[in-house]
Amino acid sequence: MAGKLTQAQKVRNVIVVAVIIAILGVVLYLARNNAANAEVGDCMKQTGPNSLEQVECDDSQAKFKVVGRLENKSQTEATVSACEAFKSQGAEQVYWWGKSGGKGFVLCLAPAK
Repeated sequence: MAGKLTQAQKVRNVIVVAVIIAILGVVLYLARNNAANAEVGDCMKQTGPNSLEQVECDDSQAKFKVVGRLENKSQTEATVSACEAFKSQGAEQVYWWGKSGGKGFVLCLAPAK
């Protein structure tokens, strides 16, 4: 038979839930500009040799604009030819994101204007 929670246990449970919610909020906040969340029309800046971050399109650091996003692609499929359908929209570069040896997505990138 389960006993009633004491006042201290109730307070502890509320604190634990609040901490979990805070951690989740921080993680979501930090991931908001992640390339994994990029969609067609978003602008990106280069943050490293193989990393991008979303920025506003009027940001002076905006180097690329996403003109296409192809899901369920392996890293070996992430070639400029994968973005052939987006050439008319200026696609010149590709960015692949996923788990090595698995599937991910390809961003087809045009120069930001």
